[in-house]
Amino acid sequence: MNKVQIEFCNGNDKDYQRKLNHLLKDVFFDFAFWYDLDLWDENYESYSIMKKDAIISNICVYKTKVMFKGQRHLALSLGAVATKDTCRGQGLSRALMEHIMAKYDRVPMYLFADDEVLGFYPKFGFERVYEKQPVAYCAINNHIQPTRLRYDDPKIWHYIYDRINFSQQLDCLNTACINIFHIRLGYLKECLYEIPTLNTLVIARQEGTILKLNGVFSLDDISFSDFVLHLPFSNVEQIEFGFMPPWSDLEVVMEKGDGAPCFVRGLTCSLDDFKFPELSMT
Repeated sequence: MNKVQIEFCNGNDKDYQRKLNHLLKDVFFDFAFWYDLDLWDENYESYSIMKKDAIISNICVYKTKVMFKGQRHLALSLGAVATKDTCRGQGLSRALMEHIMAKYDRVPMYLFADDEVLGFYPKFGFERVYEKQPVAYCAINNHIQPTRLRYDDPKIWHYIYDRINFSQQLDCLNTACINIFHIRLGYLKECLYEIPTLNTLVIARQEGTILKLNGVFSLDDISFSDFVLHLPFSNVEQIEFGFMPPWSDLEVVMEKGDGAPCFVRGLTCSLDDFKFPELSMT
């Protein structure tokens, strides 16, 4: 294909967001709620191809500060990979991907893909890796009246942006705006709990005897043994974590996972058994 002009945005440009959302609504869903929160900053970059003042193909990257085995790294999270249905098969996504890889040649990249496009990313040097599921087998029978929070409660922003409980094994240090995206998207609206005595926000849901813990955002340094006594759940036999737990007084079993297909590129070491924080996925 002929060389294309690639547009770039890494800030709160409302006109650009409107054009991008027109494409993303057709391919995924409406992102307007996130743009309206003014959370698009310099870490979130969009690369797109336009035709007649409309975006017809796009890839976004988020410059993530990753904590991995006690060391901080920069990595690119790829997402919002979309092409207008009438423009597919023209190599537009390939042109965007090659542009991003050339710009960030030595920066590790990762993404979570749909099953329909599993063959696309290996063409660019991405390797599929498989997450594990951190599980703790412990009984919880706390008859505690839960303190629920609304998804739009300002307290949530405080917990998300000022948290201190990061996992040294694997965590994302600067993805608060992505955490807010997941919370405001709507599927977690009934899962938000506050533990005021521990200055902690818990995002969790119970399915039978399993407690699925999507996220924990603490303003204080708390132990797991104390945390588990304050969870407003009962008849729980095991906890499945949507992240690598940060607590030194907890042992987990890493079991086979069934999450979205994960691809990585440019890693210089093995991930070993890992679970990427679900609320930091783009």
